[in-house]
Amino acid sequence: MSAPTLSKTDYDVLTIVALKKMASASAVAAATGHPEAAVDQALTSLAARELVARAGGAALPTNEAEPALRARADELYRTLRGDPAVQELVDRFETINAQFLTAMSSWQQIDTGGGQKVTNDHSDSVYDEKVIGRLEKLIRRLTPLLAALGAHDGRFARYPQRFATAMAAIDAGRHELVSSPTVDSVHNIWFEFHEDLLRTLGRERAE
Repeated sequence: MSAPTLSKTDYDVLTIVALKKMASASAVAAATGHPEAAVDQALTSLAARELVARAGGAALPTNEAEPALRARADELYRTLRGDPAVQELVDRFETINAQFLTAMSSWQQIDTGGGQKVTNDHSDSVYDEKVIGRLEKLIRRLTPLLAALGAHDGRFARYPQRFATAMAAIDAGRHELVSSPTVDSVHNIWFEFHEDLLRTLGRERAE
């Protein structure tokens, strides 16, 4: 049985639901840039095709969502996948991504020397600010890739604003926006972007 054909709006909406695992219409609208009414209409259509399940105010992807997304991505991004400039930026991203993972590890744990690490209790504000500074630099280094992808697809143009919102909150003292799994934190946005990028390019995550 072939995967259902998705309109671009349906694809964008289903992408965010799949990335977040569970999302409200307002969260999907914020991530895609589509009006919430259009998102709600898309979710209704996707539910009718059994690509999402709706529970209360949230939508969850079904087992059929990923095959449908991959099939549509193969159509939508054929030209993008052949763009050598984008491919060069993506290759650079792999290095940036490795540095991001190291920075996140530094946020979660402190190296006490001799290979010993302890959980970061965030009592050392100087240490934490250094890690936040590293994250800011890594996000800036991501900008050329986000701009190149955004020129092909408006959904990617939303990521810089999401990063900026999270970083502004962090600078205001809301340090949970660094890595909390329950908010639109820098960690969650980066993870979603990486997964979105892999599907867009038809690549698998490196183990």
